[in-house]
Amino acid sequence: MTNFRLAIETTLFAQMPLREALETSSSCGFGMIEIGLTHFDACSSRRADVEALDEMLALDGLGIAALFALPGWDPFKRTKSSLGISSPDESKRRKAVEQMRYALDVARRLDCRSLASELSGDMDNPRASRRSFVKSIGELLPELEDDRATVFFEAHPGDFIEDSFAAVELLASFDSERIRYNYCVPHTFNLGHSPREIVQNAKGLLGYVHFADTLMPSRIFFSPLHPPRVAPHLHMIPGQGDVDLEEVLSSLAREGFDGYLAVQPFSSADEPVRAAKRAKAILIRLLAGLDQGMAYGR
Repeated sequence: MTNFRLAIETTLFAQMPLREALETSSSCGFGMIEIGLTHFDACSSRRADVEALDEMLALDGLGIAALFALPGWDPFKRTKSSLGISSPDESKRRKAVEQMRYALDVARRLDCRSLASELSGDMDNPRASRRSFVKSIGELLPELEDDRATVFFEAHPGDFIEDSFAAVELLASFDSERIRYNYCVPHTFNLGHSPREIVQNAKGLLGYVHFADTLMPSRIFFSPLHPPRVAPHLHMIPGQGDVDLEEVLSSLAREGFDGYLAVQPFSSADEPVRAAKRAKAILIRLLAGLDQGMAYGR
């Protein structure tokens, strides 16, 4: 039977202060959270912020499924100010590595051993970005091994790698349990393969899942005079989009996935409480149907 664990990513509650976002996560029935960048920047937070977060988590009885750590994130502009640990610019790459080291220290203080991140880099210069990423991971691995901490990387739309197979090949090349793959389900149509293919290809490297729905890019309107360079996607309540979620979950079950499904229906930020409760209810129903199907050999 399935043995998935559920969490919610706090970016859904971006319009709320951190304290309220945590209270709301708990009241919506989640005991585990992924802390998004809108509330807490693991790469640049102050010690006082870390201590305050630790106290708030205890008040609501919440645990951390993962800290989202994105070196180069500008918390004021809410955008990237650099290309992170994959930056072809050596000085920016070194700074990003130090930011990731700081995030590891923050995670340690919060008794968390899981970080979620992106490949980042320059989509116009993938070879140089790949070299920088490999160099950065080589510098971070000793500390990851010492801490027994894991970074789950996703191939985000617009990163130097967008294709899931290529991302998994790169991450697997480190041959380390500390470097693993995060399948972001609402990015499915950007990843180049079906859910079944994505999960089967990742196999033992897949340790974390961002769970939401999206429309196919062709169904997301944009001006034909100004087509985007990166195919658009959404983060919808499960069942509202075009992703075959039953295929996602059954594929995960077949591969023995036992990590977190962190729900991310960000596209419903105008009604976050309803979105959180609805997403959880639908996910539980899908999992119940999956378990029943497995019990009867379907």
